[in-house]
Amino acid sequence: MRLVTIYGSPTPPGKLARALGLLEAGVRDRHPGWEVERISPAEVIDPVTATWPADAVDRVAAADAVVIASPVFRGSITGTLKLLLDTLPVEALRSTPTAVLTVAAAPHHCLAAERHLRDILTWFGALTAPNCAFFVDRVFGAEEVPADVLGELAELADEVVVLAERLGGRSFGPAPLAARRGGPPPAPAA
Repeated sequence: MRLVTIYGSPTPPGKLARALGLLEAGVRDRHPGWEVERISPAEVIDPVTATWPADAVDRVAAADAVVIASPVFRGSITGTLKLLLDTLPVEALRSTPTAVLTVAAAPHHCLAAERHLRDILTWFGALTAPNCAFFVDRVFGAEEVPADVLGELAELADEVVVLAERLGGRSFGPAPLAARRGGPPPAPAA
């Protein structure tokens, strides 16, 4: 089985990347039958403009489980991550167990990006893990990451991996509204 992690930050790898790396290493250690691969922006021009690898959509669609990692940027997810999500067809995440990992500079941002990602994942019909993980970034800046933080990362990873294993690739209905409507409504006539 394959876990795909999405690194949704427009900045060079730092604290969020360290958090995601710890989660990925934990999956490799605790779930030996799982492959883990990360998708990161191929090129970041600015905080809003980025390119993703040409095969990013196919890699997400082929995943048995997905972890989306985003910093909290102006109270939401980054434009960089939104660019990838906007290219995914509904089928890429439909019925896919998906977990959310967010990191921010201050604790009062704890639900900002998670709330927006949950709405987006519902649009896809993804099976969003019931519990998400949020951390204040300074815990990943320390030489040693606290044991409780490592524990929460392990629980998040185990949650989405076990969910995928138990579901065994089943799809659930009804189809999300986005799939039933056939896409966005037509633009009004001028």
